[in-house]
Amino acid sequence: MLPKLGIGFVLAALSLLLLLFSGCAPGGTQSPGEKEGASQAERLLIVDSAGRAVEVPRPVKRIVTINSDVLEVICALGGADLVVGVSDTAKFPPLVKEKPRVGESFTPSVEKIVELQPDVVFGYGRFLKPELARQVEQAGIPLVSLDCYKIETMERDIRTLGLILGRQEEADAYLELWEKYLGLVREMTKDLKPEARPRVYLEGYTDYKTVSAGSGGHELLEIAGGINIAAAEPVPYPQVSPEWVVAQDPDVIIKAVSSRVASGYGASPEEMAKEREAIISRPGWHNIKAVKEGRVYLISSEIYTAPRGVVGFSYFAKWLHPELFADLDPQKVHREILEKFHGLELQGTYVYPEA
Repeated sequence: MLPKLGIGFVLAALSLLLLLFSGCAPGGTQSPGEKEGASQAERLLIVDSAGRAVEVPRPVKRIVTINSDVLEVICALGGADLVVGVSDTAKFPPLVKEKPRVGESFTPSVEKIVELQPDVVFGYGRFLKPELARQVEQAGIPLVSLDCYKIETMERDIRTLGLILGRQEEADAYLELWEKYLGLVREMTKDLKPEARPRVYLEGYTDYKTVSAGSGGHELLEIAGGINIAAAEPVPYPQVSPEWVVAQDPDVIIKAVSSRVASGYGASPEEMAKEREAIISRPGWHNIKAVKEGRVYLISSEIYTAPRGVVGFSYFAKWLHPELFADLDPQKVHREILEKFHGLELQGTYVYPEA
């Protein structure tokens, strides 16, 4: 099963039901994309990932999203035509390449956003800058902060988007696929004894920046049946030293690659291969067990902690327990998502090496 919903989401869902069935909602400032004279009954009150109560017009007809993960979910639910603006780094699905750009995800141009007259703007929950929210909302546009990259909040975020877009059935279908594979992996690893769980060094997009409790990567490792060697570190994304990694001597090394390394949809494997060679050639790393045994893997940001993270943790499970998950085919999982929700064939390089 997907993680249980928190009390905040339950309250938000109750608020939504009250608004929908009572036919009235609290008044609010009209957004530029909202029709003149729109009734108060056409607004939804939601609680976003930042814990903010936000009123959103219904139906939503124009969307700007500076959160690429939210963008991917919107498109998966069939709402691509509603998107009128995206961040500079948005690249998936391919159809978003022609969408107007509004700047970086965390420092977008409010002026460009306002010019596009959206009904709503979507940003990242954890990284919401209060000043950005204030500027957007002063322009009369609601800003909703969601994550869509953490397993623990994925169900809540996707259901919230389904409600806002009026695409609850599509959201249910997407989550059904998530639950199928997440449940499978959890069931297979839940009873593994500590000695049967490989010790893993998981490196994020920045060299020697790893993950600890409270991060999406740490959660992935636990679900996939691994032991995070940095689990005891006091912050979610600790910076460690090269010597520390060598001393820990992990059984498996996994590196998440950012956009600076070509990966993901349509990418060839050459850059991922070069990056892996650079990693295993780090000073002293030839002595690490994972390097000696060839258990060093790279994973694209597109399937790491993301809406297609179900593919990512399928690879994690396969890498950590190849015999236990002999029948699990991550490519099949990925193909199912791409074909069913994006109308795309599987192509590109998402991990290296594949097996």
